[in-house]
Amino acid sequence: MMNLKEENLVINKRLIFFLISILLLVSFCSIFFIENHSLVAHDESLYANRAKLIIDSNNWFTPFEKAHHKTIGSYWLIALSFKMFGISEFSARLPSYIFSILSSFVLFKIIKDISTLEIGLISIFTLSSSFLWFSYGKYCSPDTLYIFLNLLGILFLLKTSNSLKEKNKNKFLFLSGFFLSLPFFVRSYLQLLPLVSIFPLIYFKIKKLRYRNTRYLIIGFFVGLIPLIIFYYISYRTYGVDSLIRPYMLLKAKTLTENNILEGFLFYPRNLILLSTPFFIFLINGTRYILKNKSREIQILLVFTPFINIVLLMFTASKYSHYGLFTIPLLASNASFGIYESFKKKSYESKLILRIFGGLMLIISSLIFFISILNFHLKIFNQFYLIEGFIISFLSLISLILSLNLIYKTNSKSININNILSIFFIQIFILNTLFINGTIGNPNTEIKDFIYQPDIKKIINNNQIFIIGELDNKNLNLLKFYLPQARIIKKEQIPKIEPIYGIINNKDMKKLNNSIRTEFINLKEFKDINLIKIN
Repeated sequence: MMNLKEENLVINKRLIFFLISILLLVSFCSIFFIENHSLVAHDESLYANRAKLIIDSNNWFTPFEKAHHKTIGSYWLIALSFKMFGISEFSARLPSYIFSILSSFVLFKIIKDISTLEIGLISIFTLSSSFLWFSYGKYCSPDTLYIFLNLLGILFLLKTSNSLKEKNKNKFLFLSGFFLSLPFFVRSYLQLLPLVSIFPLIYFKIKKLRYRNTRYLIIGFFVGLIPLIIFYYISYRTYGVDSLIRPYMLLKAKTLTENNILEGFLFYPRNLILLSTPFFIFLINGTRYILKNKSREIQILLVFTPFINIVLLMFTASKYSHYGLFTIPLLASNASFGIYESFKKKSYESKLILRIFGGLMLIISSLIFFISILNFHLKIFNQFYLIEGFIISFLSLISLILSLNLIYKTNSKSININNILSIFFIQIFILNTLFINGTIGNPNTEIKDFIYQPDIKKIINNNQIFIIGELDNKNLNLLKFYLPQARIIKKEQIPKIEPIYGIINNKDMKKLNNSIRTEFINLKEFKDINLIKIN
């Protein structure tokens, strides 16, 4: 017979694989509800418009008018998605979704290889529950691809050991080097951040190897740089030395001059903790357990690597939460060990942490439950259908009950890892439901609704639309995406003969004078922009 501790550690694999299947299905379906989605003005619309420019110009290396500050690999997957599925929020966000799923699988493989299947399964739930990870898994950007490549590099590095045959050892070292350098083509100098953070692990793994082995890591690293070298060569021939200077100037701005130096000192630890809710509760337990019981390579990977990454970010002038995205899978894995240890030992500290987690989830679940109930009567969120409100209310009530059990029945046989994974499942499911109906992932619905009004859409479909004068960057980038055929002109370039339709801001509209054309009709107004017809 199993004792209580062993029973607490048993994962119902059928249940967990069923929950994972449900999450995969719901999360995939969620990105199809494009009528409830709109792009974030920065950075999604920027990435989407630049990827669209690649398609329009059929130039996959130098489509820009002048040297660009990012490597072209940032936009390739989005451009390929546009080419295959057409231009929409779905195709813009599809690559990020695919590589967030693949990253979860690679992380599972890493944790399963260095520990157990159970902790690997826990890591899938902890990672997916992070709001930062969830957001960038449905975000038009190259970030999840960048994380996926780094995780592959770590996976192959961990596979190298002295017990392996020379051929396999060299193959894994080559692949590790390749996947750790390829992200330079995707995220330029930002790859220095994970590379420096991983360096202690690289050193630990190769210090006992002979040069005839380590050279394969070096060769793989330089092979992975080939796409970057090709890009810089073509870019240099097109734009000159600016193509080499501008990425460096971006690095300098983000690290030293964009804000006050050390601007990230409080920003990154604070935001990464908040955006790792709720699994951050288990980080202290996980760190203690790993340092006390696990091998040196696990300690370096799951404790020291994220620590180095966060410290490096703290000493920069940047304030971008997604710069810390690389740490989220590692922190989620650390927390997975903490969850496992909490049920394994059932010490006073472990029980306390379970109760703190239960208390936090009780607060979150109660808030969601009462808001969803109130919404039935007060219609706080008009986009909620009855079935969505019912599902959220029902799941949050289950989460509330499971949280109460964690607080008051910590010693009970009925409390085990399956209960805590069910709480994570509910949070992830609710996040996907909120994404489906546009409560999250839909920050610019107003401008999209303005463009998609039937009378305006008819004008847009049947006429060339001119974006006249200067619009603020946010509106300009969104209009360029949602009006792909629009042409940008200055006020002085307004055609003088034929009637035209244009979008113009309030300030520029007042400046239209006799030297241009004064006979215009303001057809629709949205905040400070107007759709006009100039006769």
